[in-house]
Amino acid sequence: MCFRNIIFLSAIVCTFFSCGTKKNTYYLQNLEDISDQYAFNNIIIQRGDILDIKISSLDPESVLIFQPQRGNNQTNNFRTENLQISGYFVGDNGVIELPILGNVEVLGETTQNLSKKINQLLLPYFKNISVKVTVVNFKFTLLGEVNRPGTYSFLEERISLPQALGYAGDLTINGDRKNVILLRDDGKKKISYSLDLTDTEFMKSEVYYLKQNDIIYVKQNLAKVKSSGLFTSISSFSAALSFISSLLVLLSI
Repeated sequence: MCFRNIIFLSAIVCTFFSCGTKKNTYYLQNLEDISDQYAFNNIIIQRGDILDIKISSLDPESVLIFQPQRGNNQTNNFRTENLQISGYFVGDNGVIELPILGNVEVLGETTQNLSKKINQLLLPYFKNISVKVTVVNFKFTLLGEVNRPGTYSFLEERISLPQALGYAGDLTINGDRKNVILLRDDGKKKISYSLDLTDTEFMKSEVYYLKQNDIIYVKQNLAKVKSSGLFTSISSFSAALSFISSLLVLLSI
């Protein structure tokens, strides 16, 4: 009877570990609890950013001075590189130099506020113009247990954490979904966040949308860590328990 109990207990332990492992791989397990999502705020311009400033008018010829030649090739890679070459680099002094206006302070401004600021500064010279400012070297880095780690650059400013992970081909089966680390530089200090992707709570936080130069690190999960030790996998663990149980039965005969 004692040995039957051992076998029964082994089966329960194996089932428990198997279910626990599966549950740790599911995203957003409490979707019914989500009521609000973090509101997107325009990104804040930092040192090292490259700005594309589009100034348009009802009289296009009057604003040609603000329109550098960018070629006719429309592929995404070429367009991104071209915009970065012709864009305005934000140096350590936090200013850019625009035709007519000269130096313009941009550090700490949102792209939306800077668009309005430049529009106001140009009012004495032009009428009926519109200004749009975009950061063209927006990038983030994904490290650790993702399928395609690396640094990704985009012309978009509004990229969410799930989108970023999607670009990297999602987490591997060995990624710890309960403790994803996000490192952020807010211009004054570096901040570290620990995110649980199985809980919708992160969708309500300030890290749901990425900012320039964010670093996302996906740690190895417990199963991966254990695999480097005595047991190479849950199946090996189950096999070991089964072997021990069978051995005890044989020894009792």
